[in-house]
Amino acid sequence: MMRSLFGLGKPEDSTPTSPSAGEKASNDSAVSQVDVPPVAPIFDIANGTTGSVQVVKPLSGDERLVFDRIKADIPELIKSLPAVDPESQKYVDMEVPLGIEDWLSDECISRYIRARKGVYEDAKRALRKTIEWRAATRPHALRPDAVEIENRTGKMYFNGFDKMARPIIYMYNHRQNTKDADSQIRWVVYTMEASIRHMRPGVERVILAVDATHWSFTNSVSIGTARKFLDTLANHYPERLSHAIIFNPPKFFVAFYSLLSPFVDPATRAKVAFVNPDAPALEQPDASSEIEADTPAPPAVPVAASNSPWIALEKHFERNQLEVDCYGRWRFQYNHAVFWEAVEAEFAQHKAGMLQRAAAAAASTSSS
Repeated sequence: MMRSLFGLGKPEDSTPTSPSAGEKASNDSAVSQVDVPPVAPIFDIANGTTGSVQVVKPLSGDERLVFDRIKADIPELIKSLPAVDPESQKYVDMEVPLGIEDWLSDECISRYIRARKGVYEDAKRALRKTIEWRAATRPHALRPDAVEIENRTGKMYFNGFDKMARPIIYMYNHRQNTKDADSQIRWVVYTMEASIRHMRPGVERVILAVDATHWSFTNSVSIGTARKFLDTLANHYPERLSHAIIFNPPKFFVAFYSLLSPFVDPATRAKVAFVNPDAPALEQPDASSEIEADTPAPPAVPVAASNSPWIALEKHFERNQLEVDCYGRWRFQYNHAVFWEAVEAEFAQHKAGMLQRAAAAAASTSSS
């Protein structure tokens, strides 16, 4: 069950607006294309935005020792890297530099150490594995035209930010339009890379907003694709997922999850939460805290109890910054032409930035 779930316009240019009183989202506008003026997606958080970000647990004393050892190992970690594999060459822009030194930041190393429980050999091995994967597949260089087919219906995409300035990745399973697992994973990777590019300093994780209103086994991805999705996140984007918030889950889904949750790893279980969008807002704990979900039986109405998987929408989202199709009040409704124009512009900007940084690094090396 869990496996199956799982613009260049800036906020000042695309200010979210609220629908009139009593107006209700159809949760299917990207398919029906209702007659509303198209709104550009938000890929950049507004300049000068202030507020809390999710607190990242600092490394312990022992983990700091592991960090220092891995920092010393960087020359070894990045040597003798594989060339881009022939299959990946079909989908990537070969002019985009690898930029592995920029990717291998202190924050990146720390995430791998935390994900591997502070074990030096495991963290180093995992880093090398991802470095080789990035060299061979160039996830940051995937071309928009190579992945466009996957989002013509607006089934999954990055758009805007939550209360903690984390990029929101929306998932609308009922808009599923393809079956090729490799193609679907490329779009997942593209979306993660784009989200990461637009994280403000101090933000390291994304949040998933999963609309389960129309969820069914028939419109979900295959178990094989879901497994690849989870493996990709675990192996190459560790510590990048904050929470998966499931909106309006059907009763049979909640019942199944209740049976399954006692057997789910506690760290994973803590990242999953359910939302009843029609429930009134309740007093919530700080949104930077982890969600505890040890009590599998859901209440009829969400409560703010720390041991329940049910939470109020307002714990992580401002309704005015949440899409109308995901029970928010922001009048963004997926329009592929408008959205993809923004995607292409964002990629062009990303490519230019990487080329500029590579040229500056080469000039610095030659002058020293």
